Amino acid sequence: MINILTDSTADLPDSLIDAYQIGVLPMYVQIDGKTYKDGINISAQTLFERVNETGQYPTTSAPSPSDFQKFFSHKSPTIYIGVSSVLSSTFQNAQFALNDFGSSLFDLIDSKNISAGYGQIVLQAAEWRNNGMSFDELGVKIRQLIHKARGIFILDSLDYLYHGGRCSSVDHIVSGIFKIRPILNILPNGTLGVLQKVRGSRVKAVDALWNYFTTQIRNLSLKRIFLMHIDSDDEIDYLQKKISNYGVPIQIEIGKVGCVLATHSGPKPLGIAYTVN
Repeated sequence: MINILTDSTADLPDSLIDAYQIGVLPMYVQIDGKTYKDGINISAQTLFERVNETGQYPTTSAPSPSDFQKFFSHKSPTIYIGVSSVLSSTFQNAQFALNDFGSSLFDLIDSKNISAGYGQIVLQAAEWRNNGMSFDELGVKIRQLIHKARGIFILDSLDYLYHGGRCSSVDHIVSGIFKIRPILNILPNGTLGVLQKVRGSRVKAVDALWNYFTTQIRNLSLKRIFLMHIDSDDEIDYLQKKISNYGVPIQIEIGKVGCVLATHSGPKPLGIAYTVN
């Protein structure tokens, strides 16, 4: 069987990982002088508690080339789909590890996305494999799908992005004063972009997220979407009802944002991942 592998930033639910036999390599999270494996021995909730207790903000690091060497120890054809190489050194370390294998049985694919933005690609790849698609055809189809994958999300504040060095002090201050909640997306080159800056309440931001999503899918036939969050169950229920009332049958997967993205998003991120035709 062809191995479908990814890293923990894909934020796939354990139920799907197990059902589709997807291999996942954890990334690392550091806080208060300790290092943890994403999704293994720390949760996003624990991460936020540590920040509140210590006043220190977490950092992340990629699996090392030696981690990947162990992860790639398969004798059957293997496809690895990784987090955006622009935002993390993870994919580069995977390439370093593969240099020691020199095998044509491996295909490394840069998703140019984060979280369920590429988790949905990994899942689709596993479904195609289970349906009998060949190794070479999978590589072609996955790369085509990458250009169609979308992910949009809102943050409750820019505190964690600021402390992680991913937004300016001016943006951080202005966001705090005016209660601005940005709607972010991943650009085609794999970097973060700002779709909209919503001034006002969290409810207003959630509605803006939904409204943008509907403008994108109005003329699309969507098979499946991912709703991703941390501690936003009421808003997930709200979006599910919105989708049901939209009148188009869509399979909805609910997932939790992992510690790596939580390190940059802070509490209560809320997002939607989908693919366009």
